[in-house]
Amino acid sequence: MKPIIDFIKKFTDAEIAPIKKIHRSYYLVNKEIETLAEKIEENLVAEGLFLGEEKDKRFKPSVALLEIIAKTSDRKIFVDDKAEWLFLCGRDIFGKSITKANVKRGLVLVQNKRDENLGFAKITGDITKKDLVVVTNILDRGDFLRRERKKR
Repeated sequence: MKPIIDFIKKFTDAEIAPIKKIHRSYYLVNKEIETLAEKIEENLVAEGLFLGEEKDKRFKPSVALLEIIAKTSDRKIFVDDKAEWLFLCGRDIFGKSITKANVKRGLVLVQNKRDENLGFAKITGDITKKDLVVVTNILDRGDFLRRERKKR
């Protein structure tokens, strides 16, 4: 459980529970799901809401986990409409696109102007530098669609 707990702690002190680990994946489960899972006599490969997985000795969060964390975290930057679209397409963020920032370095949640989570990124430069890329995209909501498109 340490990888997911460590990741959550980078953004918030709020506790997300109950979390269940199956193989290398983590799930948010509730009592009803747990009761149902106990009745199934097979080994489950998934149970509840997927929160992320351990991959290459690192924790890779799901978009669902980022959404949950965003409700209680103050490690956020807010971007304008154009940057929102570009970020969802996998692009990095220029300083001029940041409309509000609660932090100046490290990992951040990227939000649109309606405080909806778009993904997470790392601040890699001075966010006051308008014409430079200052935030590097790590994971955004468009990632799933891009990966599915590559499979065809």
